[in-house]
Amino acid sequence: MFKPICKSLLAVLLLATSSATLASMRCNEGLINEGDNSLEVLRKCGEPDARERTVPTLQENGLPPEGAVTVERWAYGPRNGMTRYLRFIDGTLVQITSTRD
Repeated sequence: MFKPICKSLLAVLLLATSSATLASMRCNEGLINEGDNSLEVLRKCGEPDARERTVPTLQENGLPPEGAVTVERWAYGPRNGMTRYLRFIDGTLVQITSTRD
């Protein structure tokens, strides 16, 4: 009876720990983390190899819809067989992913 409770508790602890982990990436001038702003990323990593920006479509009154955000996607690489992709929402880094080339 004690073993199933321990296994369940261990699973919950591992899940809670893994979900709190933020992605990071090493650049020439230091480490960047999710939550950093785009200026800090540019300072540490330099210009990305590719950049895409999606801005909200303006309404007829010339204003963006309420809650609309600007999304940027940057790519660094391939370097050493790896391409890293960064996603920003309103200038804040929210996601770092990578693919092996």
